Amino acid sequence: MKYRFALACLAVITTCGWAATANAQNATSEQTEQTTTAAPAPPAPSRMERTIAWAEREISGGGSPRDGFYPEFDGLISGSGLTIGPGFRHHIFGDRAVFDASAALSWKRYSMMQSTIQWPRLLDDHLTLGGQVKFSDFTQVNYFGTGNDTAKSDQTNYRIKYADVAGFAAVRPTSWLTVSGRVGEMRRADISSGLSSVHPSIEQRFDDASAPGLIVQPNYLYADLGIQADTRDKPGYPSSGGRYRASFAAFHDGEVDTYSFRRLEADAVQYVPVNDWSVFAVRGRLDAAQSADDQQMPFYMLPALGNSQSLRGFSDFRFRDRNAAFVTAEYRWRLARMLDGAVFTDAGTVAPTAGSLFHRSVHGDYGLGLRVHTSAHLIARLDVARSREGLNAIISFTPSLGSSKRVAAPYVP
Repeated sequence: MKYRFALACLAVITTCGWAATANAQNATSEQTEQTTTAAPAPPAPSRMERTIAWAEREISGGGSPRDGFYPEFDGLISGSGLTIGPGFRHHIFGDRAVFDASAALSWKRYSMMQSTIQWPRLLDDHLTLGGQVKFSDFTQVNYFGTGNDTAKSDQTNYRIKYADVAGFAAVRPTSWLTVSGRVGEMRRADISSGLSSVHPSIEQRFDDASAPGLIVQPNYLYADLGIQADTRDKPGYPSSGGRYRASFAAFHDGEVDTYSFRRLEADAVQYVPVNDWSVFAVRGRLDAAQSADDQQMPFYMLPALGNSQSLRGFSDFRFRDRNAAFVTAEYRWRLARMLDGAVFTDAGTVAPTAGSLFHRSVHGDYGLGLRVHTSAHLIARLDVARSREGLNAIISFTPSLGSSKRVAAPYVP
């Protein structure tokens, strides 16, 4: 944690330094304008402005991404640490389709490689079609056991490697409504000893009874269907509107006939402008999974709470079970032109059945944060959260009330 906090401080100090340099340059330009009668040429963009424009385009997806090479900072899961890698995109078929390939490696040796092709603007921008092949290798994912009352002292870690091949489609009847579907195959996950030097590997404390799927991992055929209404004014850094999504997914184990299951997801977030310089936001989410009496859910596919999007004051993947629910609220206000402060609180719980979610103890945290942003996109954020298990510092490049990066496993709401 001390390394993440140090890096966060460095990022904030650097940003403030750039802001100071930009202000000095603007002040110098204003003095020059006052001492000359000739109309001055438009000032060149400052270093901060050039850096923000690059980050908005390449990191946060602002504007229309350009063809060519770009840095990949995403594609991994919570707990991977700082990530970087190369990416390349190119428009093909007369600019009707986009090919994208990238790879990423983190300082904890998490890695991924992916290749995607999609037709994003078919039928006058009402239809998107595409396909993706992705290989993931997550080397030290936390596992504390299953249930709402697991002990922090039982922390272990495991390594999971798998390939995911999928096709997807999205239909947009209106600018704010999307119906999407995805079908694919998750090739047999390889579960092995975790590489953490701090915590024991999963097989030293758990077996196939307490961590179903530890010994045998099947191939999965899966499909999901979702509907989303999005009225946010600026999806990259909203100040009003909301996003509401519901989806249903089915995973079929056609090999050992032991691990088939279904999952329902419901997610809603609302942003309320308080005044010109502050915003209140709240998010709620429910994940409910079911299986036949003779089927189980592998531990690495269980919904998990504890990451940069849910319980920020707890370790990554701190609580797992078949069903999970959480709510988070945040108030943010302007500190400077491209810097906001935030206070937040999170609460969540997990349970073996959906009906028992509301009869379990609730885990909570609270904290403070900083957000570096442009007018339309978050560039980076620092959150420091406190829970009964201590302090946790998080650096992220995604909005605090957004959805987690989608991967087949481990499952993160």
